[in-house]
Amino acid sequence: MRKVLGYCATSSWALLGFYRGINFYDYQHENRKKYNRTDIHLYSAKTIYGAFGTILYFTLFPLAISKEIYRIEVNMRCLENEKTSAYYNELL
Repeated sequence: MRKVLGYCATSSWALLGFYRGINFYDYQHENRKKYNRTDIHLYSAKTIYGAFGTILYFTLFPLAISKEIYRIEVNMRCLENEKTSAYYNELL
């Protein structure tokens, strides 16, 4: 049972890192569009950012967990304008 819980926790953390990496790519892409840059939205780059997010979440666990606590608080308190800030959308 402990092994199964360990695998579930590890997989969930990896998926969360991947998701945060993809969101970071989307946030950067939207900011480039604001400054009239014509960058192409590439799925391969999005996947690489996701993999990078997974690696960062595993190697820098203390930083990642503190950032996740911040994001949880922002969502619980419904701070909608904070969700568009750079700090909220950065990977770490």
